[in-house]
Amino acid sequence: MTDHRIKALATVVGANYGRLVREGGLAALEAIGQQRTAEARGAEPVLTTYCPNSPEEVEQAGITDIDIVNAVDYYRTPRAQSPGSPNKLRLSGLETAFGFDAFHLADKLLTQPLQIIVGSVPGAFGSYRDGFELFERARSETKDIFVVEGASHYDLYDQPAAVDQAFTKLEPFFKENL
Repeated sequence: MTDHRIKALATVVGANYGRLVREGGLAALEAIGQQRTAEARGAEPVLTTYCPNSPEEVEQAGITDIDIVNAVDYYRTPRAQSPGSPNKLRLSGLETAFGFDAFHLADKLLTQPLQIIVGSVPGAFGSYRDGFELFERARSETKDIFVVEGASHYDLYDQPAAVDQAFTKLEPFFKENL
């Protein structure tokens, strides 16, 4: 938003990570604060995971939300699993995410042409809702939101039918605005 050398902006299933973390419950801030204090006094860091480690863990936990199920299928299986991504994060490092708002000042600073693409299948990560929020908040005079029917957040990462639909909007958008 602040680098206006960027002439046009497109986002595909962009989610507001700070909102997502806050919706997990503000009570976590207390636990994070206690852990930070413990670490400052020499305790070992507590590591947690971004998502369950396997489809079996998802099933055992009874998780049915499409974003979480698909995140595990994407990141924790050969579909996109990477040795450099161990599915771990430091609990105390989450504190700053609670105060983060990816769309802060979009109503003032986001003036570039904007193309937002979301899937029509909403899930817990909120990219469908966040796409519409960004569309409403952006100051951009030229802006569009395109909904890929039948697609979830992760379908727009690598599923050919969904990705092809997204590109039908992205290619002309960039040709027109760059």
